[in-house]
Amino acid sequence: MGEFDGKVVFITGIARGQGRNHALRFAREGASIIGVDIARPVSDYTTYTQATGEDFDETVRLVEEAGGKIIARVADVRDSAALKAVVDEGVHQFGRLDVVVANAGICTWNRFWEMPD
Repeated sequence: MGEFDGKVVFITGIARGQGRNHALRFAREGASIIGVDIARPVSDYTTYTQATGEDFDETVRLVEEAGGKIIARVADVRDSAALKAVVDEGVHQFGRLDVVVANAGICTWNRFWEMPD
């Protein structure tokens, strides 16, 4: 029995790092996962390698390997309609939504007022 048996968790930024770890941990604790990631570079101003489609696919594989159920879609957290569509799909499939982990984000060392939108 896991701490999240029967629960449904929506996680942004699942392709790797903390997002992947959140997805795996919740899955191991019995939760079904609704996950999104843009899974591609989003800024020329980051100084590290950004998530890829392969990273995204690996997270899905790992969650399923751990026995978890997952609905994972490539989506940009800046696109409210895309997020709503994924959450709606997940709620339709899993019947509910219990937890949201707003994990997605990037880190840059540039002055934000000099960066384009």
